Amino acid sequence: MELSNELKKIKKTYGENFMKLCRNLFPTLLEQEGRLYEILATSFSTNCKTLYEDITQAELEDEFKSYIYSKVDVEDQEKKMIKEKTPYELLEEAGYELTECLTEEEIQKFRKYYKPGEELCTFNGRRLNKCVVFWAVKNGVENIKREDFKKPKREDEYGTSVMSIQFNREGICTVSIKNRYNHTVNNPDATYGNDLDMIVPGLADSFATLLEKEYGLKLNNANIEKFEIPGYVVANDGKYYKYNMEIDGDYYCPGNIVIKRRKCRKNSRTRKRNFDGLFLFRLRKQRNKSLLRKYRRFIC
Repeated sequence: MELSNELKKIKKTYGENFMKLCRNLFPTLLEQEGRLYEILATSFSTNCKTLYEDITQAELEDEFKSYIYSKVDVEDQEKKMIKEKTPYELLEEAGYELTECLTEEEIQKFRKYYKPGEELCTFNGRRLNKCVVFWAVKNGVENIKREDFKKPKREDEYGTSVMSIQFNREGICTVSIKNRYNHTVNNPDATYGNDLDMIVPGLADSFATLLEKEYGLKLNNANIEKFEIPGYVVANDGKYYKYNMEIDGDYYCPGNIVIKRRKCRKNSRTRKRNFDGLFLFRLRKQRNKSLLRKYRRFIC
């Protein structure tokens, strides 16, 4: 069977197996010339060369199909707006106490909720220069024990019992919902896919109102992760990027791409070796010998 021009483009960008998957999942969309490729190109970076393997091995075909069709039918999936309630009120209804941190001392008060090795890099200081920082703590958090969760999952009861909700002050204002399982689960700073409405309906609009009123910031939902693919992160441009390593919330990706505070930066080939050195330097600083050995040969 001769491939259409669209399937040829999908094959060239994401590989033959991924093209075949799309042909099986989206026959109707493929009747609209260019529509499927447009959605893929605005959703997945060109560094996603193993997208087919990563989706099928994690058995995410149904989630992937739903995600693509959500892009087509977005007008039917708009969330109910609840503008009359504040984030504090909405989270209280969901069983959380919300606190905004205005000083470094207030941030450090939440360190007690994190086990050694799972503390957020937020505790290292100067986060308030870059972000508006909130903490949502579940009622009865003292009864939710780390040792009771032998196989951590990002959105399980422990992981979501203490969440730091942070908004960029600089550039595009996007949200990062940081998990209690820092560095233990996949993409821990995108809990609920950074979709505030997954915590409680209306929370995104409520925070948007608060941020504009108090800080003059306009919240952008570009980095919402509609479905989770292990080893992928969604940047501020709304695209999924495959990454090889995450250090302190920065993601180092194939193709010499670094995503820092959700902003994607592609570096020239001439700087490639320097980036490799950056990895090793930061691993040495963390004194993580096992990761240092694993990634010594790593090139972004």
